[in-house]
Amino acid sequence: MDEKTFKEIIQFAIEREIEAYHFYTEATQNIKYSGGKELFSSLAKEEEGHRKLLENLNMEKIAQKRIEKVPDLHISDYLVEVDLRPDLSYADILRIAMKREEKSLKLYTDMKESNTDEDLKKLFTFLANEEAKHKLKIEKIYDDEILK
Repeated sequence: MDEKTFKEIIQFAIEREIEAYHFYTEATQNIKYSGGKELFSSLAKEEEGHRKLLENLNMEKIAQKRIEKVPDLHISDYLVEVDLRPDLSYADILRIAMKREEKSLKLYTDMKESNTDEDLKKLFTFLANEEAKHKLKIEKIYDDEILK
């Protein structure tokens, strides 16, 4: 893969992480529930960390990252999309977050599968795994607090 294409792919991934950071930051400001604020603030920090990782890309560090199998509760598979508005409930914001993580997971998985470059495959495997962790975290909270 040529360097220009590689940089374009990385820039695209950075923009996705910035978008996710802004979503979680906005969600933190729109929610009244303190546990929700902590959750979304934590997720915003993780997305910020992903952005920094991509901006200062070190493929040797990526190659050393441990990829763990992340279970999928499939809760987001059965949810409809909701637009983010200031008057949303905690449950609605969790639904939006789950759907966003589901889409990010699919995006990075698709990008991994469509690339032949081994470094990019490792990078997108790592990013997909991170998004799967976020999705699982939100699905567990949704299951414990909303579906109980």
